[in-house]
Amino acid sequence: MTWLQTDESQLMRDRVSTIERRDDAVFISLTRTATLSITTAGVIVTWQNDIDSGGNMTYSGSSITVPMAGYYLLSVLGTLGTKDDIFGDVVVNGVEVATMGTAGSKDTKFRHSIMRFYKAGDVVQYRATTKTGTMTLQVNTEDAANESPILHMVLL
Repeated sequence: MTWLQTDESQLMRDRVSTIERRDDAVFISLTRTATLSITTAGVIVTWQNDIDSGGNMTYSGSSITVPMAGYYLLSVLGTLGTKDDIFGDVVVNGVEVATMGTAGSKDTKFRHSIMRFYKAGDVVQYRATTKTGTMTLQVNTEDAANESPILHMVLL
C-alpha cells in the first residue's frame, strides 16, 4: 500500500526538518596572505585570514583556542618556493606535543595532518621546520596549481 502526500504536507515536513537540524560543527580554516620564511630552526606559523569558523573556535595570530574537549583533525597544506623536506609539529600551550612528520614530495607542495585529543581551552599552534635551509612559504591564488597555505582544524 502506498501513501500519497499532498504538496502542502511535504512542505510542512521539510520545514520541520529544517528547524530540527542543528549545525554543531566545530572547525576553523585559516590562510596566509603574505609569504613567510621557514627555517631549519622552525617557525610558528602566524595565520592572517579566517576563511570560515564554527562552534566558537577562535584564533589570534598563530594561536587557535579549542572550545571543547575532543578529538580534532588538524591539516596543513602549502607550497615552498623551492623543493625541500618540511616538518610539521603541534605545539599545545607552549609545549611541542606531537610531530606531523616530514612532508617531502616530488615537487614543492606539502601536506601535514594529525588527529589528536585536546582539552577545552587548549591553545594550539603549528610549527614548520625545513631540512636544508631557509625556504619561503608561498602564497598563491586559490584554485591554483600550487597550494596556498591553509590550516584546517575540525572536531571529529
